[in-house]
Amino acid sequence: MTLDSDNPNQPIGNLQPHVIDIGKGNARTAPPRSAPPPLDGAPSATLSAPRAWHRYEVLGCFALMMVAIQVALGPKIRLSQWEMNADSNAAVAEGVAWMKGRLDIPPVRNNELQWDYPEVRDWERKDPEVRLHDTAYNPENHKYYNVFPPLFSILTVAVSPFHKLVGMPETMWRPEMMALLIYWPIAIVSFVTFHRRLQNPMWAAILAFALIGGTSILPGLNETRHGLLGRMDHVMSQIGLLIFAADLLGRQRIWPALIGLFIAVYARQITILYGVVLLAVAWKRYGAKGFALAGLGLAVIVGPLLTLNYYKFGDPLEFGYRHIYAGRGGDLMGERVQKYGTFSPKYILGVDGDDGNLFFMHLSLPKMGDVSLTSVHLYDANQKGTSLWFTTPMAFWVLIAAAAWWREKNARWLMLSTIPIMIVLSMYHSSGYIQHGFNRFALDFLPIWLLVVAPYSIGGRNRWRSWLTLAFAGWGLLYYSIITPDALVRPASVALQIVETMSHGQV
Repeated sequence: MTLDSDNPNQPIGNLQPHVIDIGKGNARTAPPRSAPPPLDGAPSATLSAPRAWHRYEVLGCFALMMVAIQVALGPKIRLSQWEMNADSNAAVAEGVAWMKGRLDIPPVRNNELQWDYPEVRDWERKDPEVRLHDTAYNPENHKYYNVFPPLFSILTVAVSPFHKLVGMPETMWRPEMMALLIYWPIAIVSFVTFHRRLQNPMWAAILAFALIGGTSILPGLNETRHGLLGRMDHVMSQIGLLIFAADLLGRQRIWPALIGLFIAVYARQITILYGVVLLAVAWKRYGAKGFALAGLGLAVIVGPLLTLNYYKFGDPLEFGYRHIYAGRGGDLMGERVQKYGTFSPKYILGVDGDDGNLFFMHLSLPKMGDVSLTSVHLYDANQKGTSLWFTTPMAFWVLIAAAAWWREKNARWLMLSTIPIMIVLSMYHSSGYIQHGFNRFALDFLPIWLLVVAPYSIGGRNRWRSWLTLAFAGWGLLYYSIITPDALVRPASVALQIVETMSHGQV
């Protein structure tokens, strides 16, 4: 049927509809096609109004994000100050021990590891002063072991040829190598995964910046300059979780998800629970063969960890956390473990008159002292954690957009997989202690939440979504920039101090 037809009911048959372009007279052109319907419950195309972005635009948005990190967060991250060494980092010490053909970490004398492994006298074996902080004392063989996941132990061995080439001791890391393996990956992976989810580099840059600067990733990067292992592990786990979630939300090729899960598990062992949803997706997508291959991949991830446990503690399922409190009399966490165990349902609501993990993760508000436009003093009472909803209100999109992500099948299963993680965390004997004004354990599921809800938080026809997201992100960035102190520049020559003072945004 044509526009000048006399019969409006004339059947169309095989004719293509057309419109008249006024600028071209009576020339007929095909009408614009509407976006195809979403597949398998994917987010509606009307949410983000996708358009084609040139690669230079994508790179430009990434570059602007890095500039924003440099300007806004640079003094708090300050890459030039990053360092870690075996004398203060148990994973580095374990990696050096591996290169010496041993699993155990040597004792400490005068704050230095004794790599000749001197014999420790019977009466001081449990003394925490003769071993690195938070390392385990095995009463069966009287040796000291790292209990943190072995990602940085593996990386220490992997980068040792480079450090040897540049004349660095095997017990130390250079700042450049730390930046290459920690800082740049978290920035690149955050941007790429949000961009793949949204197909919008501008919003990808905004949300990636909000993730890095508006969650407890920022305090983690701040403490990385001291080589604080627990914080570094959480930063590295974000890289793995984002890769894992991006694959399950996208093409579901499974092998990228396995790589992401490997990184996450070797930084945070609890994330192995995400293996359940990986198996379910593999079965649904590829059948029994996919399930078997995914199971084999999980076995490759878990096998070395269980083997290490066996050779350290004589039990594949013994990770050694209860042994880190040996000899630490009066330690709050140690007393809890002695009375209730490493994990217990009692920790959910609290023990011994203290509030529980559920409170510190979801309800606890910061207890502030002196407040100014540039800083805020948090009392020590905040060291057990602060509500993730207060510190990172972007999480509210999980509730606001619940109906939307529930209709997206891939997102629904991924979101449900975070519930077991939250349950296990709530039963742990520690809430993430010490963490002034934030909750670092929330990072075990928060990046997945934010990646899932990203398409529903950036607008479309409803502009209020975009403005609300900017307000949420702005609050998170402001809050974390206030509670995270600037990294002090180490003393150096007068000339170097002048350069560093002038370079306020240096990272």
